[in-house]
Amino acid sequence: MLLLDRQAWMFSLRTFLAAIAALYIALQGDLERPYWAMATVYLVTQPWLGATRAKGMYRVGGTLAGCAMALWMVPQLLQTPWLFAAVMSLWLSACVYIALLNRGPRGYAFLLASYTSAIVCFPMLHAPEDIFATVISRSEEILLGTMMAVLFAALFFPQPVRPMLRARIDSWMGDSAQWCATVLAGDKAHAPHNRLAADLAQFESLIEFVRRDNPRHAHTAVSMQHLHERMLMLLPVLSSIADRLNALRADNRPELADLDGLIHDITHWLTLPSQDKASGYEALRQRISALKPDVDGQLEHLQQVTLLLRLEELVDLWHDCAALQQAIEQDHPPEGIARFRIRTDNRQQRPARHVDHGMALFSAASAGVALMCYCAIWILLGWEAGNSGAMMAAIVAAYFASQDDPVPSQVSFLLCLLAATVLATIYLFGILPSVHEFGSIVMVLAVVFVPLGLLVYRTHTSVIVWPLINTLLAQLGLHGHYTADLEVFLNASAAMVLGITVSAVMTRQFRSVGAEWTARRLVRQGWKTLADAAQGHGQQDRQQFAARMLDLLGLLAPRLAATPPGSNIASVDMLTEARVGLNILQLRRARLGLPAENLAAIEAILADVASHYRAQVAQRRPLPPPQALRERLDASLLRTQDVAEGKARDEALIGVLGLRSVLFPALPLQLATPTKPWSSGTCS
Repeated sequence: MLLLDRQAWMFSLRTFLAAIAALYIALQGDLERPYWAMATVYLVTQPWLGATRAKGMYRVGGTLAGCAMALWMVPQLLQTPWLFAAVMSLWLSACVYIALLNRGPRGYAFLLASYTSAIVCFPMLHAPEDIFATVISRSEEILLGTMMAVLFAALFFPQPVRPMLRARIDSWMGDSAQWCATVLAGDKAHAPHNRLAADLAQFESLIEFVRRDNPRHAHTAVSMQHLHERMLMLLPVLSSIADRLNALRADNRPELADLDGLIHDITHWLTLPSQDKASGYEALRQRISALKPDVDGQLEHLQQVTLLLRLEELVDLWHDCAALQQAIEQDHPPEGIARFRIRTDNRQQRPARHVDHGMALFSAASAGVALMCYCAIWILLGWEAGNSGAMMAAIVAAYFASQDDPVPSQVSFLLCLLAATVLATIYLFGILPSVHEFGSIVMVLAVVFVPLGLLVYRTHTSVIVWPLINTLLAQLGLHGHYTADLEVFLNASAAMVLGITVSAVMTRQFRSVGAEWTARRLVRQGWKTLADAAQGHGQQDRQQFAARMLDLLGLLAPRLAATPPGSNIASVDMLTEARVGLNILQLRRARLGLPAENLAAIEAILADVASHYRAQVAQRRPLPPPQALRERLDASLLRTQDVAEGKARDEALIGVLGLRSVLFPALPLQLATPTKPWSSGTCS
């Protein structure tokens, strides 16, 4: 199918022409390593213009940082090889650590800075006096390659990111609508929310690409940010609706029959085109308000009110998502943020994301250890040609540091190196000696690089092809004149193989972990976040808290799918835990408006919740909530009903009932009739 893909062929031809243009200019400018410019084109070029611009910008920034470090290290540390290797390893670890903390396109700059120093420094150990010229040349060639990649992407067969963006948003909205229909129909399947959460984890990268695609469409990035916020909030709202519906349907409650028509109409409204949703929105809101009963202490009425409040929030969220989707499709800014029913912070702050400093430090340290181990072998052997292996050890250790188990990818990189060595041998000693004109070089290179460009077009194959292209270009070492030497070539190739092998072996010994291990760590991080929220520590903003918990869910979903059957960690639903956190935040907000007796009861509940999650962190496994917590929740529900009418009482009752239904879903609850009814409030 790839051979029949017209867009893939245009992308491959455009990339090859940009690479040849960069090579030609570098040769005419008598730059030191013209193949660096050609390799940059293949590294920077993406199927979409915005992505190419973003990656090019970060590549230039990372290259300049790495070159600056190389310019300092070589003159200062050249006479002390062990100290030089140690400082290089520490620099690699520091850059990888920062890159791992900056998931997304921004992290690429720090990743590139980590191994750019190795690429520049190690070949200069035999000629340190040329380090300044090499740094200038490297910077010029990377800048040249980036400029050619962006220029050709903009002028020849440009592919704006917007069509892909529209298709991706349509897919997300379709998945969301399907899950909404599934929830409202009473199906308990959980696969859709895991897939949606994993997809939303990539949303920020798309926003960055849109910002770089066309400055005239800056408002689209703003609309996407608001859409991302609302789709994140959609997940816990739907999960809560599913619990309420299942509880009412399990008891065959008669009041649910009155809601069937409303639920059917909401399901139909969700499937309407974006432009048709506005007409039915107000009618649905009025019907929801009319169906809310006065809560008189009976559990079924309380559950019915909370269900309707959550249906109201679902309708509000979907109305906003549809309006934002339409604004993105029609390429115009939203008419005003005030008209969106679910409002978020207008400060344009970055959404909270899960940051695992311990794992980032562990992964970064393993990259530095791998490089240091190879350098130790190289120094002890006194191998003059071993510097090529140091470069490769640094590259593969840093490039795959974000993976749970980098070793399979490193082995794949080694196989790509072996394939590139075979191709380079054929070119260097069989073809290029007979080629004396630039046009002929273009012809013989096109035979290999145009088909490889087809594989770069596809995301799942580009990860494999990029190492092949880069190692092939490095081994070819294209210059203005033919300089191939078989002994030098074999020595460099052997050093590269050894460098990757040492990096893979040390990674396997030092830090390779499986999906289950990482899933357990992510789950414990979520439990710790909930304990901190219950104790009043950390971020207390509702949307920011939900963003962090759902970011955890996006990271966790693919790893839970890879855990072995029967693992107790697979039973953890991070979306349910996110609902616990939102109820915690609601109680913390409501408690200050309650009388002293109720305030003390809420504080005791939060303390018990914090203790429960800290116990799970300590035991490293899910634990049943303590019965004392259930008794506190039941007593608090009864006690809070006698509080004077107001928003604080309503929020406290909904928060306590939310915790009760999530933590003890299988235990029945009976409410006594209070002395006075309470009005339905706002649900969080």
